[in-house]
Amino acid sequence: MHHQEIAISVRQLLTIDHIVKAGNNQESCELLLGRKKVNVYEIKQVIPMNNRDASEVSFTMDENELMQIYKYAELLNTSVVGIFHSHPSKPFPSETDKTFMEINPVPWLIKSTITDEMRCFIFSDSSKGRIDGIEEIKIVVVKD
Repeated sequence: MHHQEIAISVRQLLTIDHIVKAGNNQESCELLLGRKKVNVYEIKQVIPMNNRDASEVSFTMDENELMQIYKYAELLNTSVVGIFHSHPSKPFPSETDKTFMEINPVPWLIKSTITDEMRCFIFSDSSKGRIDGIEEIKIVVVKD
């Protein structure tokens, strides 16, 4: 297994922080558009999504909104290279997250609203021996 990482800019991190703070203690969720180059997922754009659950402990993205973003990404010659959401706990995938991570095997950035810590995980077929096939990947902050 090659070392994987996700590259995010300072501006994108600030955008995520702003969205999380504006979320009225509900889980916020965003799609991360960009490109995968070898083992690096490069984020080009952060797209805020509505949390249909309007919940502090779960999120669901609207299917119609998802389809619009996938079409938009295609127009930009990019793709969805990650999913972000906030947690009112430590930044680790929940059991529900793990189920959806297998269906959407892109990096999942998770930010804790209590510790402000952010971590990134991906479902990996080749992570035999790792818990639930989930592997933590490195977050690299790049200049804008």
